[in-house]
Amino acid sequence: MKKITSILLILLVSISVIAQTGGGFNLQQNVIGNGGWRSDGGGFTVLGTMGQSNAGSPAAGGGFHIIDGLWAIENLTPSSTLASVSGRVTRAKGIAIPRVLVTISNPNTGLSFEVWTDAQGSYQFADIPTGQNYFVTASHRHFTFEAASFEVFVSQDRAGVDFTALQ
Repeated sequence: MKKITSILLILLVSISVIAQTGGGFNLQQNVIGNGGWRSDGGGFTVLGTMGQSNAGSPAAGGGFHIIDGLWAIENLTPSSTLASVSGRVTRAKGIAIPRVLVTISNPNTGLSFEVWTDAQGSYQFADIPTGQNYFVTASHRHFTFEAASFEVFVSQDRAGVDFTALQ
């Protein structure tokens, strides 16, 4: 009886070790809580998580970013000394909002630029020095935005820094 108990114990420990050492698994769907639009905690913010209606939008914070719902480590090495930051400003149903003031600023350096969105709600900042964090902010007197400001680390051209109006 003691021998059978010892064998069962060894078998259970072996199965437990195998299960925790990364054997095969299949991840069908991953949703980060809080409805999928915005999740915050500690040093991160996640917007546009997988499994939600706005899956596929990029998100950034700290040393990570999400594109199409997949985690990726941010490459902190600038690929050039200057980069562009661009995006769109829309209503919830995707209708463009022209004449929105978009600002990119770095409070550490005092660098700040402003542009207005065009008729398609698009904006672009060119020649932004890389290797630093910037705040990108949208403002319009008739609209408030789900996230009025994003913090982005610029190491290369960054597209898809999009704003969506609440109304």
